[in-house]
Amino acid sequence: MHLLPKPKKLEIKENSLKSKKVNIKNLIADNRIDKALGFFEQADDGVLLTVSAQGVGEGYTLTISPDEIKIEGNGVAGAFYGIQTLKQIFEETSVPCLEIEDEPDMKRRGFYHDVTRGKVPTVETLKGLIDKMAYYKMNELQLYIEHTFPFKEFGDDVEKFGYLTPSEIKEIDDYCYDNFIEHVPSIATFGHLFELLAKPEYRHLQTVDNYEPDRIFWMERMAHHTIDPKNPESIEIIKSLIDQVLPLFRSDRFNICGDETFDLKEGKYKGEDTGKLYVDFIKKIIAHLKSKGKKIMMWGDVLLQHPEVIPELPKDIQLANWYYSENPPEETFETFEKSGCEQIVCPGTSAWIGFTEDVIRANQNIIKMCDLGYKHGATGMLNTNWGDFGHLCSLELSMHGFVLGAAKSWNIETKADGEFDSSINAICYKNENAVKYLTILSKANVVMSWNEIIWTYSKMTMNTKIHEYELPTMEEIEKCISNCQSVIAELKKQTWEIDRYRTEFILAAEGIIIVADILAKLAKHDHKQVSNVAEWLKSYRESWMQVNKESELYRLEKFLTELDAM
Repeated sequence: MHLLPKPKKLEIKENSLKSKKVNIKNLIADNRIDKALGFFEQADDGVLLTVSAQGVGEGYTLTISPDEIKIEGNGVAGAFYGIQTLKQIFEETSVPCLEIEDEPDMKRRGFYHDVTRGKVPTVETLKGLIDKMAYYKMNELQLYIEHTFPFKEFGDDVEKFGYLTPSEIKEIDDYCYDNFIEHVPSIATFGHLFELLAKPEYRHLQTVDNYEPDRIFWMERMAHHTIDPKNPESIEIIKSLIDQVLPLFRSDRFNICGDETFDLKEGKYKGEDTGKLYVDFIKKIIAHLKSKGKKIMMWGDVLLQHPEVIPELPKDIQLANWYYSENPPEETFETFEKSGCEQIVCPGTSAWIGFTEDVIRANQNIIKMCDLGYKHGATGMLNTNWGDFGHLCSLELSMHGFVLGAAKSWNIETKADGEFDSSINAICYKNENAVKYLTILSKANVVMSWNEIIWTYSKMTMNTKIHEYELPTMEEIEKCISNCQSVIAELKKQTWEIDRYRTEFILAAEGIIIVADILAKLAKHDHKQVSNVAEWLKSYRESWMQVNKESELYRLEKFLTELDAM
């Protein structure tokens, strides 16, 4: 039997449940439990399903005997998670009699999804994501916003980015509440404010003066984006951005971000005390939110560079410790543990590098980040799913890391191994070969790097200073193309229960071939192009528009069309 997350204690007994039809006796006066129980087929002569809860907590017990099912939650949330486990069990052909005792290892089990760097999902897509979060027992959602909200500071310019409206955010917040998920606001408040600072009326607030690239795809927008911490106008604008989104959320928490403020070292304040510049402005943001009764979360990367300023911050803030490579340094966990602040570990799906998540890197990163966080007292995990460089990767091809993060934060003993892959094939993809195909494409995706195309094109057209790297060899290109073509050929012959996974695998494989063709061209290899960029873009647009708003699809289309014409 496949269950994700894996329960702490599971004892399978003899006999099986007589029927999957149930007669529900819900002893909890909470509409959210009623909604969750709507999954099951009900009948007056069905097996008695009793749901109850006592106290406050997320643990539960689940007992299945031939004629009766009992779910007892330590609290209402616990009963809800017991229902999610029963839903997974009911996916089995035959339901065994069993006893489960279960509770989470981490209090916060979140997903952080970028809705700024290219894709703005529809509300229905986000509701589907929330359904998955509930199914895998996650309890926190954050949507990352820089400019994809109708802030008054942007005026009509917001139309060119795509955005979530206030009513849509409130609808998402309500749906999260129905699924025992805290919807925490998260907006850029210090760095990553490129589009705001590019507007003529706010350009004087750039920390680096006169940065105005002639064309923007993605790399250029990530170069200089830090607001001037010494200009009194800056904090007033940040307060305004915060105040416009605050009323839309139930949560008493707010993620102010505050990451990657590189320009403090390079701009008009070069040579000054960067740590002091940083913490003085952050304290103003914190003071404003505390005046609104909010608790603060923030990314911790700049603080790790300037640990001497951490004591200046309130002890009741949450520090988000993010790191995305395979071997996170343990000293960062120790630093935040010693700070006295609550620590949240933030691994990543590594789905921002191209058309698929990087399965190998994400597996190691998620497992090690959670293990080290648990060792050093972290109270939660927030698994990040960024959209850098156009957000090529679909949610479907981010699911391996998504589910692994959920499973690991609930049960710290979870491994990224064959047992996990078998379970996610059965429960999520509903195809026994899905992880095999994902791994093949993931490896090809790493070699045929989308990022290398971005960097190369930026260097060619903008004279952007970037790190040096080697373009793939002809042998590597041919191998990746061959592997992708084999996957495409196999998938086109198949029928999957959830067909969108299959079609997204095919689109990704075709996209990786396009990247291989372009890299061969950039490397000046003797190679005949095998992809059809125009035809692929039509298919990709169709897939994009099924689950996202138009948002910044035009950037991707323009970028690939220009490269194809080189």
